[in-house]
Amino acid sequence: MLNWDVNNLNLFQEEMLKQAEKDHMAQEAIDESRKENPRYSATLVWFGRQMIDFGSKLVHFSGSKDDREKLSTPEIHLN
Repeated sequence: MLNWDVNNLNLFQEEMLKQAEKDHMAQEAIDESRKENPRYSATLVWFGRQMIDFGSKLVHFSGSKDDREKLSTPEIHLN
């Protein structure tokens, strides 16, 4: 039983070391990218994409040009 626990612990430790090495390599790539593009911000890229998605949904919900023209005719009174 004890041997099984030691083997599992060793496997877990090996997996953690592999993940740490992958994380280290990813961080090096990010640091290199920041040197080449110091103004790049992943957060701003995400925010910009969210704004584009939101804007496209607004355009979709606003309807077609024909629908807007029907609503803006003087015969329709909102009061």
